[in-house]
Amino acid sequence: MLNGALARRYAQALYELAVEMAVLDQIDSELRDLATLIASNQELKYLLNHPNIEVEAKKEILGKILDQGVSELTRHFLYLLIDRRRQNLLVLIQREFTSLANEARNIVEAKVTSAASLSSSQVEKLKQVIAKSTGKNVQLTAEINPDLIGGAKLQIGDRVMDGSISTALAKLRDELRKTSTKPQQEVGVS
Repeated sequence: MLNGALARRYAQALYELAVEMAVLDQIDSELRDLATLIASNQELKYLLNHPNIEVEAKKEILGKILDQGVSELTRHFLYLLIDRRRQNLLVLIQREFTSLANEARNIVEAKVTSAASLSSSQVEKLKQVIAKSTGKNVQLTAEINPDLIGGAKLQIGDRVMDGSISTALAKLRDELRKTSTKPQQEVGVS
C-alpha cells in the first residue's frame, strides 16, 4: 500500500476519535508540534526510524521527550505507530489530519510566495478574494522568494496559480526553443 493512502487511513481513524472526544483542535496542534520537532531534529528522526533500535526503547525515549506535553490520545497514537513500525509516516499523517480538521472547521490553507514583501493591506485583500472564491475562512501564509523576480505564486490546497515573472520567462524561453527548431527540421537541416 502506498504511504499516502496508509497515512490517510491513520489520519482518518485519529480524526474520528478526536471528533468523538471533542479534542480536534488540541490533537491537530499536538501533531503539528510533533511533526515540526521530528523534522527539525535529525537525531530524533534517526532514532525513531532506525530498524535496529527496539520498539520499547523508542517508546521510552519518545515518552521522556513528550513528558506531559501531549494528550493521552496523541501519546497512544504515536505508540501505535511505533508498534506497527509506521512512525516514518507521522509527517504525512499530520498533513492529512490537518486537512480533515480544516475541512471540518471550514478553513482553507493558502500560501502566497512573492518576490518582495506584501503589505498587510495586500495580504488582507488576497484573503478576502480567496474567501470569496472558496466560500471558506482563509489561513494565509506569506513567503518571500527573490528568485521569482516579480509577481507571485498562490497555492490554495493542491491548486497552484503561478503569476511569477521567472515562470513567464521560462515559458517564453521554451516557446522560442520550440519555434526555432521547427523550421530547421522541416527543411532537413540539423
